[in-house]
Amino acid sequence: MAFTGGIDTGRTVAEACARQYKRALIETSGNDPFIVMPSAPIETAARAAAFGAYLNCGQVCAAAERFYVHESVYDEFVERLIAHTAAVRVGNGLERVDMGPLASARELTRFQHILATAKAQGIRTAIGGGRPRGLDKGFFAEATVLVDVPPEAAIMQEESFGPVAPVTRVASFDQAVTLANRSRYGLGASIYTLDLNEAMRAVNEIEAGMVWVNAPLLDNDAGPFGGRKYSGMGRQLGSEGLDSFRHTKLAMIDPAANPHDFWWFPYADAEAHPDARAAVAAGTGPADRHPRT
Repeated sequence: MAFTGGIDTGRTVAEACARQYKRALIETSGNDPFIVMPSAPIETAARAAAFGAYLNCGQVCAAAERFYVHESVYDEFVERLIAHTAAVRVGNGLERVDMGPLASARELTRFQHILATAKAQGIRTAIGGGRPRGLDKGFFAEATVLVDVPPEAAIMQEESFGPVAPVTRVASFDQAVTLANRSRYGLGASIYTLDLNEAMRAVNEIEAGMVWVNAPLLDNDAGPFGGRKYSGMGRQLGSEGLDSFRHTKLAMIDPAANPHDFWWFPYADAEAHPDARAAVAAGTGPADRHPRT
């Protein structure tokens, strides 16, 4: 059984499969971190952030949803992210556009509630947050950047699944990884850095099924797709994905049907416990009547 959807439904599917000893590949939610370190090319990182946050109007399970940016490059990164966000063309797909609408009226209402909650918590909207001009019909929303977001804010804890990039300052790589892991989700994660040590530490230390280094959301069907924690279990795609849908069978064949005396009964005295061998030698234990060669 392969399921993609929400956590509660995924849990129900997994429980039903467990009762039948049926394999379950469960892919549920994500709240992927995006880390930017001082060595990163900031212009490229900002463009990547806009793509990671707004692809398919943010309705991608592995979308970048919470941004941890080192304080030494924070202001520059935010400035450039705002510029790239302003350049995102929103429309119905029949014109030259970059981002379409949310999937339904319910999804638009849900997303608007997330932004309203952030505003009520005192989080500042740097750009966006409303409806695109001229698109008051349909389920369109502006690409949005929230700045100076506290790590404990609600929008940093749950999947927004919409076009928003909440940005938090961090003082170090270690703090960024700690905050990245402070989540019940573990689908994917991205980091921009030219420091090889940071890159390898991120790959090993971030608790996620996938880590993109300087290449957010880059896709390849040869690679396994899936997460940890409440993001699900099992893998799609790649050789691991094939293993999710096939049974491994062991077959051992002796074409000549030889006796396998090297481990059949009866066992030789030489293989017995030393106390048993001593008893046989003393005449107080049963002798080995069928010695093997």
